[in-house]
Amino acid sequence: MTACVALGAALLAPGAAEAAGSTPEHAYRNIGQADRAEWMWGIASDTPLSAMSIPGTHDTLSIHNGTSVQTQEDWGDSAATLTAQLERGIRAIDIRARVSGGAAFTIHHAVYYQQANFDDVLTKAQAFLRAHPTESIVMRLKAECPYSDVGTFDCANDPKSTTPADVRSIFADYVKRYPGLFYTPSVSGSGRANVPTLGQVRGKLVLGSFDSVDSDGYGIKGFNDRKEDHWAPDSLAEKWGYVKTNVNKAISGSASDMYVTYSSASKAPFGYLPYQFAGGWKLGNENGDIVHDEPGVNYQLMKHLNSNPGRVGVIMTDFPGWGLVNAIIDHNDGNMVKGGQRSIWLVNADKTYSNSQYQGRCMVRGPEFGSGDGGLVTQRPCQSSPPSSHQWTATKPDTFDGKGHFWIKASNGQCLTMPYNNGTAPAAGTQLFWWPCETRWFSGSQMWNVMPTKLATSTGSRPAYYFINNWTGLCLSMDPATASTTGGKVTQDSCPK
Repeated sequence: MTACVALGAALLAPGAAEAAGSTPEHAYRNIGQADRAEWMWGIASDTPLSAMSIPGTHDTLSIHNGTSVQTQEDWGDSAATLTAQLERGIRAIDIRARVSGGAAFTIHHAVYYQQANFDDVLTKAQAFLRAHPTESIVMRLKAECPYSDVGTFDCANDPKSTTPADVRSIFADYVKRYPGLFYTPSVSGSGRANVPTLGQVRGKLVLGSFDSVDSDGYGIKGFNDRKEDHWAPDSLAEKWGYVKTNVNKAISGSASDMYVTYSSASKAPFGYLPYQFAGGWKLGNENGDIVHDEPGVNYQLMKHLNSNPGRVGVIMTDFPGWGLVNAIIDHNDGNMVKGGQRSIWLVNADKTYSNSQYQGRCMVRGPEFGSGDGGLVTQRPCQSSPPSSHQWTATKPDTFDGKGHFWIKASNGQCLTMPYNNGTAPAAGTQLFWWPCETRWFSGSQMWNVMPTKLATSTGSRPAYYFINNWTGLCLSMDPATASTTGGKVTQDSCPK
């Protein structure tokens, strides 16, 4: 039985993300140029944060006190390093706070002060978001110092009598001093917020979680539920195994579930250091030959992302390179809005196909050939009550196609068809026609691959599609020369990039 398909569903998975980098140097300690300050502008506003792929940094401001402690490139104190990261695409940050003077937070990695205060973080974040209001920053905030049994390498709050309630109170004062900066539901303290859409948090700092404060009233629901953070593995291979497993879970998991993966690790001071886990290590002999070369987690992760499409969640890295950052960003392709283009079509509830570039023009079943077997496919102004000649459906072929293609059927049961052209695939610009649906598959001239995409709207996006002919590899389109003419040509042309 013929199966009619509702085109609101995602019919095919998006293609693999384009490679962002290819060498270890592209993935490690080389975050690149300040050219990714507004990459979120192209993401549909109705995309939940849980459905996004977001590059982040672990211990974001840890740039001082040696290789056992440093986790990021040093772009300057007072959170200048944060600004550099944000301009280069980082959108998830990991801030570790120590109570100072009973009323303020300073930024630490364990006992080591990182020459920045929480005011620096918020001031830099606010300046960035004001300059780039399409963006959002997700922050994991942790009370870094233990409240008792302070060890040699632990920081100590001032005063030492500080309690989790004190930390929460100090944070609330910061929220009041920076009105409009935070996404309010995430910092209310009265319960974790539902996962917001990007449109709800553009221009905002979102608290993903507030850790070690003896409260579950902050952050986003599920933020830490599917987290990978084995921070002290015995080997690079062990850490990479944890990272790869969690990233793959994110790829295959529900888009409504948050996934957070820390690719960072350390066995300092007596084992692998953060930079070695991130960048790998080499061993040479007295002749200068490399006898062992173990790639770092960053490079292995970048390669894995470049060949495996799908949402990967929040990934928190040490010493990221531009190639790794781009590889994560590229995994948002499925939620990128596409502007109007003549090979992108809106499929409407009234079964009309309207062109996204030439808005208000609908594909129609045009004049019949003299034989009465078929006719031309043209376009006309869309109508509020469309006649049957304006209506089409995507339908699975009856018997002979095992490759997931569709017939695009007119209301009279005839199929959208590419001209046979004596067996030679016709060129771009060729006008299409409607013809009885074939029961044998010779050329694929009636077979169409239906590819979902998104089209920007004033409030977010709406589903749109492009239709690739199986024979020619070109897409259903409109002739620009006759686009404003009633009865203008519906053709094939290059597919959207």
